[in-house]
Amino acid sequence: MAVILFDIDGTLIDSTDQMTEAIHLAMEDMPHLVKPSKASVQSSYGLAGNAFWRKAIPDASENDIKEIRRKRHHHLEQTMQNQDVLFDGIRELLEQLTNQGHIVSTASNCGVHYLNLVLDSQNIRSYFTSPKCLESVNGKQKADILAAHREEFGEVDYLMVGDRSSDVEAARLQNMPVAICCFGFGTEQEWKTADHQLETPLDLLKFI
Repeated sequence: MAVILFDIDGTLIDSTDQMTEAIHLAMEDMPHLVKPSKASVQSSYGLAGNAFWRKAIPDASENDIKEIRRKRHHHLEQTMQNQDVLFDGIRELLEQLTNQGHIVSTASNCGVHYLNLVLDSQNIRSYFTSPKCLESVNGKQKADILAAHREEFGEVDYLMVGDRSSDVEAARLQNMPVAICCFGFGTEQEWKTADHQLETPLDLLKFI
């Protein structure tokens, strides 16, 4: 039995279109700001808290960001409704992992609202035991989420699964092996830093 910790964006799902649309809707009454491109939003995934917003919308003030984040919650629920944003093979992977007796959880730099929205809109909550995010553990960096899992489940085998260097760095800080998704949002340089590279989600089964 192992505890498998999944990042969300670029690992389980690609919600870039839906997130970009939700942000644009949240910025409708902010003509002084340039709406971020899809590429800008995607490149900002993996950053925690306001770091995401400062990269995606660099000209936004702290008050602008607070207002955009508040409105985005509502719009994202609308844009995610009835949308299948899972990568091909993810549902089958989750089913196989749980059937084999592994504990599956999440380790994402997102907030609780987004975590719950993904689990429920994609109908995958049943696969996850004690899913966590940066907000739910009151953490400052992704490694804090991994530490919270270790505190809960003890000294068992762990594997972090992500798509960016931030996932690798978090795993290294917690002395956990890490697999990186080459179908996600990372670069070839980032892929080389992981212990395992996944061309498809089901490749993960080779390393469990």
